[in-house]
Amino acid sequence: MQIRPEVYDDRAAVYAVTHAAFAGLDPMVEPEEVGLLQQLFDCDGYDSRFSIIARDGATVIGHVIATWGSVGQEPLLGLGPIAVAPEYQHRGVGSILMQQMHDAAQEAGLSGIVLLGSPAYYHRFGYETATEYGIHPSDPGWQEHFMVRVFDKDNLPAGDYRYAEPFGC
Repeated sequence: MQIRPEVYDDRAAVYAVTHAAFAGLDPMVEPEEVGLLQQLFDCDGYDSRFSIIARDGATVIGHVIATWGSVGQEPLLGLGPIAVAPEYQHRGVGSILMQQMHDAAQEAGLSGIVLLGSPAYYHRFGYETATEYGIHPSDPGWQEHFMVRVFDKDNLPAGDYRYAEPFGC
């Protein structure tokens, strides 16, 4: 498996993996994550350092993206979506992508990354409830599902988090 930053020529394969990973009962219906991803690639919050693919040979088998959001005037990455091709799920691909994202964030000197997801799944990657650090979601109903992975507690901003524009919140 090879891990590297996503480039424009990877996008068709990234969309295909995301479609397969999030397909519902009807595979002919495009999952909303594919449209969101298309918008994220085109938004001001996109930063190529934080769009990472996993490949098996020449085949893209996974992708993770984090885009710039903010807490007040302070920039803070928001992670998601992450997708792994169904035939590669439960093999550690997602974990490797998450670790690569964390490594990229730490290399860039970031204080943390937020995400909206399952606490049971993301706690194993070091994510904690964001409100415990004074970071509040745009939707109060998210509660414990809105989490942060802290890299530098002393420089982590506090306040209301706003995702990149395509998230609409």
